[in-house]
Amino acid sequence: MPPPGAVAPDAIPPLPPAAQHDGFARYGFRVPAVAVSPWSRKGHVTSVVHDHTSILAMVERKWNLPAMTNRDPAAADLTDFLDLDFPEFADPPALAQPLAGPAQVACEKTGPGPIPPPGSVTPG
Repeated sequence: MPPPGAVAPDAIPPLPPAAQHDGFARYGFRVPAVAVSPWSRKGHVTSVVHDHTSILAMVERKWNLPAMTNRDPAAADLTDFLDLDFPEFADPPALAQPLAGPAQVACEKTGPGPIPPPGSVTPG
């Protein structure tokens, strides 16, 4: 299935001209993404189509900035991923202390060492 059509960012053709070119008016391959934030919706999977300019759209709308390309204002921003009324992780959980010190996880100078370094992972 070919990628869906998209708003072309501008009217500038590719250089050198390509015979089968549609003016960047198509999305590319899918790119997985993860939203990491205290306000991320726990367990949420979105069905909204986002693209790389969704990040620009979010920043531009948040701070009332002009769009950088024609595609930005047409992009869905990232508010679909967020619950701004209830931060899921307002108080981050305490992290376990690492079992190894700096000497145990120092870089190997003679070749690759074991990954993960011995003693650096908390036993399950």
